[in-house]
Amino acid sequence: MSRSTIEEAISSYRRGEFVIVYDADGREEECDLFLPAEVCHWEHVGRMRKDGGGLIFLMVRPDIRDALGLPFLQSVLPDLSGDYPVFRALISDDIPYDTRSSFSVYINHRDTFTGITDRDRALTVRSFGELAKKVPSMKEAQALAEFGEHFRSPGHVPICIASDRILETRFGHTELSCALSTMAGLSGVSVGCEIMGDDGNAMEKNSVMQYAEDNSIPFLKGSQIIEAWKGWEGAWKREYVPPERQYLPGKNGRMSTELAHVELPEKGGVRVMASGVFDLMHPGHLHFLRSARALGEELVVVVARDSTVRSLKRHPVVSERERREMVASLRMVDIALLGYEGDRNRIVREIDPDIIALGYDQEPGPDALREELAGEGIRVDVVRLDHRAVDLDATTKLLKRIQGGSDSG
Repeated sequence: MSRSTIEEAISSYRRGEFVIVYDADGREEECDLFLPAEVCHWEHVGRMRKDGGGLIFLMVRPDIRDALGLPFLQSVLPDLSGDYPVFRALISDDIPYDTRSSFSVYINHRDTFTGITDRDRALTVRSFGELAKKVPSMKEAQALAEFGEHFRSPGHVPICIASDRILETRFGHTELSCALSTMAGLSGVSVGCEIMGDDGNAMEKNSVMQYAEDNSIPFLKGSQIIEAWKGWEGAWKREYVPPERQYLPGKNGRMSTELAHVELPEKGGVRVMASGVFDLMHPGHLHFLRSARALGEELVVVVARDSTVRSLKRHPVVSERERREMVASLRMVDIALLGYEGDRNRIVREIDPDIIALGYDQEPGPDALREELAGEGIRVDVVRLDHRAVDLDATTKLLKRIQGGSDSG
């Protein structure tokens, strides 16, 4: 048994045929059937249901997400926990294979009956794929009106949405399918289904490869798509700009607050970088940032993403955008921006600081961080700032006080 080439798989996809993709060892370790959404008919759904057996779902490129305003459910549900405490109890902060779920809304086409039959789901999938080809060129109100005209929610077809920079910070089947569809010149939306085995688990990779060979379906490893995507220079990859890529005035120009291709102004002197969560701003934060700013002429602050905070087993009280906005409003801060998900040192390379300022309890410490960065060819001074005792010098203390508990010890 042998894997297909990426060229063979792209050609098959362009013809509207199935492709099977294995994500990676150490991740989900699952094989999914992929099909361009816009060609899906009821026979395709039947095959996924019988030969795959897992969840049949849509995988959507970020520009289509933007045009329709599709949210990540993981970000939306905690905001509803005030009225529905069950959503806080069910917080998704312990996914074993990733830092964030890609699930968004579940839909049915309005012309379906129950929405679950092969014909109903095929209509939903195919119609969404056809809509996806049009919405990036529509105005927001028009795209939303057409989406609402043809679809309702909740439904029986879940939508999974890809990360902003495909296959840079997240490497799931959603991103892999979006890259494959885009390189094939298609809508950027695929329908997929995990292939299950008879033992109650995902079917083992070699067995899926045999199934692919027996049925003349191209089989790819995720690494093949990732490598091809790195070298692909198509228009979409060059032109797509995430909606969060806003600009703030800097001393010598403008820079992006979203970290895809950050446009930093030229340095106005010694550039200091500081980072943190900055949830529920308190005097300890102000002391840290004032001390960091005193080290140079320019302070760039990186605010942790919500997914990063959740990986620390705590749901942020204030959203990442609002936390960034608060930090950016401080007089001692020249520029504030959101960090990356995944590679934490990528932002250091882009900011190119002269000094990194660490809080009194931030880890890794100066020596370890300096060594880690040097191993990646990044030469920067790392300074540990002192701890000035103030009444409220940590978010955990503030939360305990709000909850009426003791903040001692």
